[in-house]
Amino acid sequence: MKILPVITSLALTCISITACASSPQSIAVYSTEKSKGSISIGNNAIYTKAFEVSLANLSSEKADLSKLCLLAYSPDFKVFKLDTVDENLTSGSLSQQKTVKGIAIFSSDSNAVYDAHLIKISNDCN
Repeated sequence: MKILPVITSLALTCISITACASSPQSIAVYSTEKSKGSISIGNNAIYTKAFEVSLANLSSEKADLSKLCLLAYSPDFKVFKLDTVDENLTSGSLSQQKTVKGIAIFSSDSNAVYDAHLIKISNDCN
């Protein structure tokens, strides 16, 4: 009977390690600001900020990029969602110890998007 808790504990550990291998915590995000812009149509305006983004899979497992998303953060913790992105940053899988690079553009109806400096990868994409 004492062996059952040990087996259960090992099984949960293996599941946790596997889950972490393809989670955002195992992907490094390197970003460099490329440009700021705006789009206006009549009285409506959208502000944009573009970054060159590299994703590096630091784990020993493939990462499914289609289940993850990029978010931009300002110093006061405002979050800006992705508007336009190079497909290789958000689709397919990223092999272990490999890197992909592309452009990601974030937009807002406020020029507060210009304050975004930090790009993170997340599995909370709603």
